[in-house]
Amino acid sequence: MDKVLGAIGAVVVVVVIVAIVCLLMGYPTMWLMNYLFAPTALQAVFGIAQMTFWKAFWLNILAGILIKSTSASWDKS
Repeated sequence: MDKVLGAIGAVVVVVVIVAIVCLLMGYPTMWLMNYLFAPTALQAVFGIAQMTFWKAFWLNILAGILIKSTSASWDKS
C-alpha cells in the first residue's frame, strides 16, 4: 500500500512540475506577442490575431526543437 501511495505522490509531483513549466514557458511569450509587439500593427499589416497561451507554449516547444544544439560536449583535444 505504501508503494502505491508513493507512486501516486510521484505522479502528482510530476504533474505539478509540468504545469509550472508550462506557465513559465507560455505566458512570457504570449505577453511579448500580445502587448510588447504593437498588436494593432500586427493585426493591420499581417492579419495576425492575438496569441493564446497554448499557441505561445507550442511556439516555445517548436523553437526549442529548431534551435537546439546538437553537439554532445566541448571536446578541446
